[in-house]
Amino acid sequence: MSYPLSSTVTAGQPTAADHYNNLRTDALYLGQSSANAVPLGTFLQRYAQGLKIEYLAVNRLRITYNSINPATVMIKGVMCQAAANIDLASGMFSGAAATWYMFANQSAGSTTFTLSVNTSATETANQVLIGQVYWDGSNVTNVVSYYDYAAGLPVADYDSGWFACAYSNTYTKLHGFGTLPRNVVLFHSTDSAGNSECIKVEVVSNDSTGVSCLGADINYVYVTASLSPGAGCVFSTRRNSGSGYYRILAWRYL
Repeated sequence: MSYPLSSTVTAGQPTAADHYNNLRTDALYLGQSSANAVPLGTFLQRYAQGLKIEYLAVNRLRITYNSINPATVMIKGVMCQAAANIDLASGMFSGAAATWYMFANQSAGSTTFTLSVNTSATETANQVLIGQVYWDGSNVTNVVSYYDYAAGLPVADYDSGWFACAYSNTYTKLHGFGTLPRNVVLFHSTDSAGNSECIKVEVVSNDSTGVSCLGADINYVYVTASLSPGAGCVFSTRRNSGSGYYRILAWRYL
């Protein structure tokens, strides 16, 4: 069928049923018959773009605002769009280790939306499921957005958050991809929020030379700090240290 079915109505032209019905068909089905197409609202009921969910210390989440590609989501037929950063409130995670699910929530009288989390993936009347994280009982890890279609390198599929590190220790973190990660990056900070200069850790020192410290398999990322008290956690022209905080980022294959 051609589109649009409706045509311009001139002043004085009598109202006809076809005018209304063609306008309705254009609006609901883009000019197609109801037998061949779902209504536009049904087609777009789970539409979303730009939902880049990022880790925000400490154990919080943020959808970062981008004026070029603002976070946009359809929530139960209501079109919502971010106008600024959208942050999850503090203190939302508790209890034993579990997967927590993230929701975008529509609020009456607002064109934007809020974030909430729950251990249940069931949606309520004014929310839509947009992602998940893993809570290990102490920290948020493995932040996953279901609707991040941004071009270029997306937000990491796994994010360990900052965790304390010390020389002569091995750290094993579950990414849970089921396949070898496409990329893994390890950062070092001198504080638990990553407010210091963050050093990308390529090697650590065993007091004689630099050695690699990072490994991965289909389920875990491994970091082994070396024996050096002065450079066992990071060995760089920027900083040497045998303690501090690590953060692991990993990306899965699409």
